[in-house]
Amino acid sequence: MFKKLITLSLVSSALTFSTFAFAEYKVCLIEGKFTVAGKKMEIKDCLQNTGVPQEQFKKTCNVLAKTVTASGGKITYIAACPEQPQGSCAGFFGAAITSYHYKRDAEDLAIAKRGCEAQGGKWE
Repeated sequence: MFKKLITLSLVSSALTFSTFAFAEYKVCLIEGKFTVAGKKMEIKDCLQNTGVPQEQFKKTCNVLAKTVTASGGKITYIAACPEQPQGSCAGFFGAAITSYHYKRDAEDLAIAKRGCEAQGGKWE
């Protein structure tokens, strides 16, 4: 009986911890298609929180996703960014956030790199 009680307690604690950890926003994926200055773009960017407060991270994701979601795109909070990005920026907007970029043409990727470095980020 005691062993069952301890096991049940451990399972309950693990579920509580998992629910709490899942509620934290660690990664957001922004995907969609939109037009800027007559240029059609498809975007797939992922932001990973590496140390900013949760509310600030969520706000950053939502602000960046606003243009994409207004055009039918979406923002999804997921466990990890997809593998094999075309490039990444550690220190995105000077914050403890890493951005990963996918589905970018060469020109858009070069712009992302310049923006990253201009903000003091490290491009890879």
